[in-house]
Amino acid sequence: MLRTWVIEHLDADEGDADWDPHALAADTLAALTLEPGQARAVAASWPTLPVEQIAELRRHKNMTTHLDRLIGYLRAGPVKEQLVTWREVREHLP
Repeated sequence: MLRTWVIEHLDADEGDADWDPHALAADTLAALTLEPGQARAVAASWPTLPVEQIAELRRHKNMTTHLDRLIGYLRAGPVKEQLVTWREVREHLP
């Protein structure tokens, strides 16, 4: 979230890995351990899941909080498409 805020308010810097929207997009995808379809399928029955799985889904939801704001800074391509998919899946996570 901090990196997204800096990109929004202090301007994106494609030469600096910390403040480059594309680097943040790649870092976000690297931090997610589930595929979007897998996360959505598992989340469909989240009340019956063990606490550890619910926590993993919550972590994915928290790790994708900034996507609404980040996606607008990205060029069209597979990374942007993956993040758009995650943004849609995020709505179904506990």
